[in-house]
Formats: sequence, structure tokens, C-alpha cells
Amino acid sequence: MKNNTLHNAFPIVAAAIGNRFGIQVKIGGDRAFTNGKLIQLPAYNGNDPDYQEVAWGLLAHESAHIRYSDFSIEFGSSALRRRLCGAIEDVRIEFELAKDFPGTRLTLRSVVEKMIATGGFKAATVADHPANVLYGYVLKSLRARVLGQSALLPLVVLSEQALNTHFPSGAVIRLKGLLSEVPAGLSSERDCLQLTDRILTMIEQECADQAQEQQNQPASQAHSGSVDTDTDADTETAADSPAGNDEENDEPDDLAQDNSAPSSEASETPNAIDNQPLIDALQSVLDTELDQDLFDAVKAELSLEARHVAASVMPVGLKPTGNKAAGLRLLDKVQSESVKIRAALQGLVQAQRMDQSRPSSRGRRIIGRRLPQLALGDSRVFARSAVKHSSKSAIHLLLDKSESMSYPVLNTDIQTWESRLSIALEASLALALAFEGIPGVNPGMTAFPGRDDESVFRLLEHGERIRAKVDSFSLQAQDSTPMTEAIWFGAAALLRCREPRKVLLVMTDGQPNDPLTTLEILQRCRDSGIETVGIGLGIDVSHLFPKAIAIDDVKGLRSQLFELSKTLLMAS
Repeated sequence: MKNNTLHNAFPIVAAAIGNRFGIQVKIGGDRAFTNGKLIQLPAYNGNDPDYQEVAWGLLAHESAHIRYSDFSIEFGSSALRRRLCGAIEDVRIEFELAKDFPGTRLTLRSVVEKMIATGGFKAATVADHPANVLYGYVLKSLRARVLGQSALLPLVVLSEQALNTHFPSGAVIRLKGLLSEVPAGLSSERDCLQLTDRILTMIEQECADQAQEQQNQPASQAHSGSVDTDTDADTETAADSPAGNDEENDEPDDLAQDNSAPSSEASETPNAIDNQPLIDALQSVLDTELDQDLFDAVKAELSLEARHVAASVMPVGLKPTGNKAAGLRLLDKVQSESVKIRAALQGLVQAQRMDQSRPSSRGRRIIGRRLPQLALGDSRVFARSAVKHSSKSAIHLLLDKSESMSYPVLNTDIQTWESRLSIALEASLALALAFEGIPGVNPGMTAFPGRDDESVFRLLEHGERIRAKVDSFSLQAQDSTPMTEAIWFGAAALLRCREPRKVLLVMTDGQPNDPLTTLEILQRCRDSGIETVGIGLGIDVSHLFPKAIAIDDVKGLRSQLFELSKTLLMAS
């Protein structure tokens, strides 16, 4: 049940997938798009697994663009040139992505299958614009062959039939040869563009060669004396029509498939035509005359489903500017205390691992109260201790750095005024250092907001060492309290951790900007198996967190965090 609920937590999973690809993800609005730096998905709150699977496919595809594509390329005014290059580039980048993330091959294959089933991906037909036939064949044949999207094979067969009707047979043969260079012969999007230009140039050459051949055929027939005195008129007619007469020109589809036609011209070149209109059509085709790109159709489908959903934005994780010298001073300041906390917590963990004595039939220490059991044939009168394997835990601390955290507090130990944020940073860093040295505990930290309400600061990623990130712990209090967005980010970070137990600690001194959405995302976390704990600095947060503590005297934060940590570790 937990895994199912977890996958239905769309915003959390979307952020986790984006982070896995090393891509920033935003959730909000009613459109799906990428700007070359981050991906935005519509704000979807439903639990439709089909919708989410398509969204994961879009995330994978757009992540591949950000990782491998060249957003500086200019394609000129030709819509066909740009779209053909896009089709080839899509296949190249998805092939590359699958090398690093093999699971994306199946995810993207599923998207294609769903789009075929819903009619979003169709075969080209004879009635389609020639440019659309060419584009559709390139797109579908490469996806089927290179990416193993076998559901497209029937569409490839139909698209090839339409291709043979519109284009010279030599062009179709050479097109297949050029497409065989995908993917091995391509290492960049510029390579894809060069291949596109070779394809278009080849088609023009083949059309020109066929036109020249057709012009030469009547002259050779006249030279052989095989035609009557009406040769000139017949020749003029043959040069203007695909098969040499008006009746056959009215039925090109039948001729294209009629292999028994007696005319040698029709059987050898069933698509023989005046090729200049074809060239003109390819050069002047408009975007509206070409089918939607696969993932343009996906974006439209996602946007349609999310149109009536309120927008919520997933924050972007930023690296704080920081100050290494200040961070090192803070680290030195808390180092000794952290060692004491770690020793105490390690003792608790080790003690917890030793379970209470249990009855056994062997041992050295007798349980006196169980001796009467011997008369009943029960020999389990010896006490034995067993090692209990604690559950490994990922603990993520969200630290509020809103403007109110600059409120000064008197540190009576040194008779100096310090801000709430300074004290909270010291206590958090000491706790994280203690956790870092305990086997099975994986700490992480994020501060919110970041540079604005739509970003957070990544202080410590799970699996990183604190000393390597010490410059991140130099922060200033500013802005408001976007707690909903921060919880999304922290939950996504926990979701990427392998530890089975996941705990989210939120330390704040104020109310969230939007309490209702904060309550909603916290419930999503709990439904997904993520424990949520609130730490209120001078404020009661129990209305948000079922498990919460309030710290009125901020100077006592360290000791109370230690007590809370004992409770958390003993519950694992």
C-alpha cells in the first residue's frame, strides 16, 4: 500500500525523478515545457497511473534534451528541416539516456504504446502531405529500430507504403541507407542536422535524376522508330503525367500497387511523376501541415488533464553562495559538542540493538521464575540476549531561514546576542555531525526559502560529508515561509534514499505561507511512509504536525534536539 501511495504522490515523485536525472523540475500551471535549464510539468493532483506514467516519460525525454541537445542551433525557415532534425535528435538523445538510465527505455516505450492506443500517434497515409509522409516515416522507423519501440512496426509498414507512392524508388532506398547511420554515426545534434541536409539534398537529386530519365525515354523511343506519326503529342503527354496518360493519372494509388500493369514504365517507376511540385511542396511545407511531434502531443495531453487544477510550484534547489571561513568557524564551534551527542546516541543505538533477554533451552543464566516449566517439558529456562537489527534511517532537516529568524536572542553563556537562525544553524549542524557518525543513519539538510519563495538552498545532500559542504552553512535570514514547497523538496530528497525508514524534521518559527497546502503535502508524506516531525521555535506547530515539540527558550534548542533524536532513533 505504501509504495502505491508513494507513486501517487505526483509532486514528490516528479521532483525525485528530476533530481535523479540531475535536472531541475517545477510543478505548476497548466503547461508542460522546458526552457533548456529546467522542466515544468502541470500541477496535477490526481492519482491516474496512466497520466503519471506519461509524465515520467516526458520527464525522461526532456531531461535527455537538457543533457545532450544543443539549444543554440538555428534551423532557418524550413519547417521540414527543423522537424526532421528533431525526429533524428529525439532518437539519438533517448538512446544516450538509456545508457546511463536503462529504465528509461521501458518508460519511453510505454509512452509510445499509450499514444498509439489513444490515437495520438498514427501512420502516414497516401492522402497526407508528402513532407508529412517523409517526416512520419523517419520518426517511426527510427524509434522502432533504434529504440526497440516495436508497437510502431505496423505504423512503419503503412507509412512506408505512403512513402513509396509519393517519392521516387531510388530516394526511398537511399533514405533507408542514410537512416542506418543512426545512432552510431551521430554524436551531437549538429550531426543530426548534417544528416537531415543530406537526406533533403538526396531527395532533390533523385527527383532530378528521375525527371531527366523521363525526359529521355520518349526521345529514345522516337529514335528506334517504334512510334507512329503522333509521337510528338504522345511524348508531350507522357512527360506531363505519372504513367503516360490521363486515365492512369486519375488513379495513382491503384497504379502504385498494381504490379501486373503491362506498361514497363508503370511497373519500373510506379511513382514516376513531374517531380518539381514535390520539391516545391517539401520546401514550402508549413508546421501546420506536419503531424505533432510525439512529445508535443504528450505535453498537450498532460496540459489538458491539468487544466482545472490549482497551480503549485516545486522549488528549485540552489547551492548557497556561502562563506567557507564562516562555515569552518561554525564547524569548529560545534565539533566538541557534536562528539558528545554522537557518543550518547551511539550508546542508545547499541543498547537498543540488544533486545531484552528471551527464554532459551541453552545458556549460562537461569531464569528462576521459569523453572516450574521444566515439569511441563518446557526446557526454555535459560536467558539469552539477541542482537536486534535496527532499521536504517534517512533523516532530512528543513530549516526555516525566513526574515523572522533574524530575531535576536541573548546567549547567556557568553552574554552575546545571537539571531534565532545562528542558534538553529549551530544546533542543526551539531546534530547532523552526530548523525553522520552513526551507522545506518543518513542525514540531509535544506534551508528555505532560497533566493526567493520558489527556491531552496541545498545545505547537505544525503550521502555527502559535512566538512565538504561546510561553506553552505553560512546563511542570512530573509523572505517569507514557503513551507509547502520546502516539504516537497525534502520529501523528494528522502524518496531518493535507500534507507527504508524516512523522517522529515521541519524547524520553523512561523506559520507557512499557505497552511492548507502545507497540511495536504504533509499528509501525502505520511501516507507515503515518511514520518513528519515539527519543531516550533517559540511557536506551537502541533496543528500541522501530529508529532511536534515547541521550544520557547531557543537557548535550549540543542538539548531538546538531542532528546528528540533519542526518541527518533529508539523508534527505528
